[in-house]
Amino acid sequence: MDNKTKEILQKFSTQKVELSIASELKKLEKELDKGRDDLMQFATDARDAIAKGVREMNRVDSVYSVSKKMLSDAIAKAKKLGVEIPEAKQLKQAINAYEQQKKTLTKVLK
Repeated sequence: MDNKTKEILQKFSTQKVELSIASELKKLEKELDKGRDDLMQFATDARDAIAKGVREMNRVDSVYSVSKKMLSDAIAKAKKLGVEIPEAKQLKQAINAYEQQKKTLTKVLK
């Protein structure tokens, strides 16, 4: 093989390597762009979910406050009458469960 042929083959080989590298770089760029877009969507979804959770916690806190007051009043009236209200026990359990879960939920939602 003469020098001219070797020189031409070497140029083609170099161009082939450069095209391969350029193609790989383009693929990596697309992968990073897609990953970045996905992460931004996940962050937006998480922010929206947290905002909904905070709104729901505020709503349930209001129900919780009313429930505690009504439970206290109901227990006091039942004692005066000498009766038991089974629903009072169930509400007390629901209140206790909410108090326990709220500690964890507050950490997650704040």
